[in-house]
Amino acid sequence: MAIISAYTIIRAISLFHITAAYFFLVSPKTIVDQNVVFMLGESMKLPHIETMDKPSEASALIALILVLLGVSDLTAANMNEEVAMQYWLANVPVRMVVLFTVTGYTYLFKPGGLLGPTTAARGSIGEPLQNSLVFAWGFMELAAWFWVSQMRARLYTIRGLTMSGVHESSRRAPSTCPAASREDPG
Repeated sequence: MAIISAYTIIRAISLFHITAAYFFLVSPKTIVDQNVVFMLGESMKLPHIETMDKPSEASALIALILVLLGVSDLTAANMNEEVAMQYWLANVPVRMVVLFTVTGYTYLFKPGGLLGPTTAARGSIGEPLQNSLVFAWGFMELAAWFWVSQMRARLYTIRGLTMSGVHESSRRAPSTCPAASREDPG
């Protein structure tokens, strides 16, 4: 059994979302100036945000969205295990695709990036997304949700369940069992 379960990680992510929402509402500069945001931004050569010195309408909207994510995930992590398992089986892959897309877009379409503009004269549609904060958020979330998905897959392997939640032994046909296929000689 793992020391940290998938539901514990989900609860930690939820509490992180609620805490980050508080900081975006009160002092967004504390989030923007974090070392992990700076280091990931510098390593990927992404620009840093300089406009979040004080709370604004944009930071309040970010806080509201993070609170919504945190409370809904915390509620879903505390549901009945069968219902929660089906919920997270549907939810985690969708989140990972969205986060991978956001993180990949931020890196690939940055100015001077692999698919980005070579000159800064023309701005793209998602130009405000191409910064160190968005990349750090997407990267850290993607890593956390990947960890959750791996723990869920390991749990299914240990319990002998398929991804649909049906036990593997109940899916076998009776004729595949060697003892059942033998005829009684007498």
